[in-house]
Amino acid sequence: MTTTTALLITAIAFLALTLGVCLLYFHRKLRVSEAGRISVTADFEAAEYRLRLLESAVRQIGDGVIILAENGGFALINEGAKMLLGLDDSDIAGQVYDEVVAGFSEKLETKAILEAAAEGHSGETVTVDGRYYRLGFAALGDEDGNSRGAVCVISDVTESMQTDFVANVSHELKTPLTAVKSYAETLLKGDLSDEAMTRDFLGVIDSEADRMDRLVRDLLIMTRIDGGAISREMVESDLPTLVRTAMKKLSMEAKEKALTVNRMFSENFIFSAYMDRDRMEQVVLNILSNAIKYTDEKGRIDVDIIPNENCVQIVISDNGIGIPEKAQARVFERFFRVDKARSRQMGGSGLGLAISRQIVDAHGGEIEIESKYGKGTKVTVTLPIPGRRGKRGIL
Repeated sequence: MTTTTALLITAIAFLALTLGVCLLYFHRKLRVSEAGRISVTADFEAAEYRLRLLESAVRQIGDGVIILAENGGFALINEGAKMLLGLDDSDIAGQVYDEVVAGFSEKLETKAILEAAAEGHSGETVTVDGRYYRLGFAALGDEDGNSRGAVCVISDVTESMQTDFVANVSHELKTPLTAVKSYAETLLKGDLSDEAMTRDFLGVIDSEADRMDRLVRDLLIMTRIDGGAISREMVESDLPTLVRTAMKKLSMEAKEKALTVNRMFSENFIFSAYMDRDRMEQVVLNILSNAIKYTDEKGRIDVDIIPNENCVQIVISDNGIGIPEKAQARVFERFFRVDKARSRQMGGSGLGLAISRQIVDAHGGEIEIESKYGKGTKVTVTLPIPGRRGKRGIL
């Protein structure tokens, strides 16, 4: 069953169950009335029976279904959700929802589900212990528009993700390999005395080889992250210096498009963060590189660092082509591209944001994208600030 179908059935079931509570209440009240008691009671008994059928159907849906009441308490959790979360009835009985799902994914916490549903997020994919889960959300409300909770549907999509991953890798490697082979064959069969043509063909071969190299390196990083083979070397490091270094590395790309790249934080700004410096620099490079790629010539990019009480934010915004609303929920998926032709032409692997998200998640942070199609994109990386390390007053 598809996530959309499951959401629809679940929403109907929840509304029906809510209606059922009201009907049963009035049913009990009407039983004490003598006038018309028999016919009214029969109608309510039939409605109660249909409600039980609906609830039973929801509980047997193959996907995991969690229905939260408006106060964040359990309204329903079906067998599929229990199986995916490794729960049984004893784990749920009398327990607080957030405590039950603690450790699986923060995306399943009450606040995250209610916010995602309220904001109309169609869904997202999360990784837990090497497996991939697709989460779908829907808000529930009454006829007056009042919130009555939310639905979350959980699907284990590991096998399909792995199949798609292999297919995507094969496709991404096949394209540059075909170009390299065809241009090399043309050179071997042609007249190498034509120096201009030879240089042009060798330039294409060199470019496509670089593209394969980037893809293979990104694949290796992704594989190591998935397997936990990359150890985080967490140290205190100056975040503004890291961001300035990343900006400098991409300055030539920006100049080629006559882009204005603004550093919004001051030159002498210092702010220490506890992080894996190399990995976080990779995150900034990935985001800034995307901003450069998808901002037209003479456009603008702003880079800022905003410290808060318990966190620090790296904000990179542009006035580029933006991302269509329907595509925004998928931008962190592997190999997903909003504009496939433009991305391949620019040499993107389609893995940059997926890698960035995993690195940020490993730091206990968040990465968010806000975008308006045709107007620009803002990417915000939020990193937690740990308590002050060390001890004062030793000497």
